[in-house]
Amino acid sequence: MSQLASDPTLTQTSVQATDLLAFLRPVLNAQGTVTGYAPCNITANNFAVSAVALGLLQLGQTLPTTAPEGGGLWMDGGAFAYSTMSGATSGVPLSPQATAASLAALLAAIPAMGAGTNFDGFQNNAGVVTQVDDGK
Repeated sequence: MSQLASDPTLTQTSVQATDLLAFLRPVLNAQGTVTGYAPCNITANNFAVSAVALGLLQLGQTLPTTAPEGGGLWMDGGAFAYSTMSGATSGVPLSPQATAASLAALLAAIPAMGAGTNFDGFQNNAGVVTQVDDGK
């Protein structure tokens, strides 16, 4: 006697990597119309890998390409990246681009050499960060 797939005795609540899963794949004609379904089999392990890969592909297309303000998931040159906060304060190593941007912002923020500042510290000497010691 044959069993129907809807038979409650066939219901499972878990899956093992070696289980063989059966499914129906749509068959399309040249116009893209579904003309029927072809039976297919896949192991549970391969199904899980395929599902995760498809999910990551879809997720990657929705993420920003720069670290979001306040932190979060983003795509860094085609790779998934996560920052707990924004770039410089996250404690996460910065990318070369983020490091260059941070150094450029630092250079722009420090006073220019000879601009009337008289203190020990760093000054912008024509684009070069220079430590100044006024000798006091």
